[in-house]
This record gives sequence, structure tokens and C-alpha cells, in this order.
Amino acid sequence: MSTENTSLFSGRVSTGRTTFFIDVRQAVNERFYISITESRRISDSGFDQNRIFLFEENLEEIGSMIQKASEDLKIAVENRGELPQDDSSGKYERSGKTWTEEEEDILRDEFRKGTEHDDIALLLKRSAYAITLRLEKMELIEAPKADVS
Repeated sequence: MSTENTSLFSGRVSTGRTTFFIDVRQAVNERFYISITESRRISDSGFDQNRIFLFEENLEEIGSMIQKASEDLKIAVENRGELPQDDSSGKYERSGKTWTEEEEDILRDEFRKGTEHDDIALLLKRSAYAITLRLEKMELIEAPKADVS
């Protein structure tokens, strides 16, 4: 019996400062599992990593639950509408970057003045959707309630 895990599949998805690694492996005891690793940049020289292992005996139940969650997410997205698409013009050059206190102060001030989200987005070089999400996080507006029917 080999002392190394055999990798049957490896994939990677990058989302801003976070990268997800998804691997299907066979352990030394010949059992199969999926490893999902979240790797998040926390500084120029460091990463924070979290790992989840999904073992073969639980895959059917977990897969079914992930499928159901995916379907519910798709319905929620359809009801909300399309997200703005990033473009290459540099319009959203702050997209994916950590919000600074100065940016939050500007956002708060502009929101209180009644400035439109699109105009604040241009000012802060972020999407209007990012502006809305940040206003929700700062509790300046209420997040829409999910329709659970």
C-alpha cells in the first residue's frame, strides 16, 4: 500500500483575494474523498487556509444538499436580477479590494446626501451592486428579505 494520496482530479477557482482548490483523492486506505481548500490572502506574504473533507460515504447526502442549495441560489439570483458585469475600462478598479475607512466615510456621506448608487459607484470606482452590499453591511439600508415559499 502506497503512503501517498492519489489525486484523481484537481481544480481551482479564483475569486478576488480567495482561491478555492477542489481535489478528488484516494487515501492510503484506498477510500475516496473530496478536499475543498479555501486559501485567502491576508497579507503580501501570508495566506489563511481552511479545508473541508467530504468522505465517500457522505457524498450522496452532501451532494443532494449542495444541489438543492444551488437550485435555491439560482432562483434567488433570478428574482433579484442580473449582477453588473465587470468591464475592462477600469470603471470598477476598486472591485474586490478591501474597503478603507475613508471609502466608507465617503459612502456614508454621499448616501446621506441622497446621491444615487450609480453616482457613488463612479466616485468610489466600484459597481453599484458593491455599493448596495456595503450599505447593507453598514446597516444603512436593509437587505431584501428572501422569499421562502
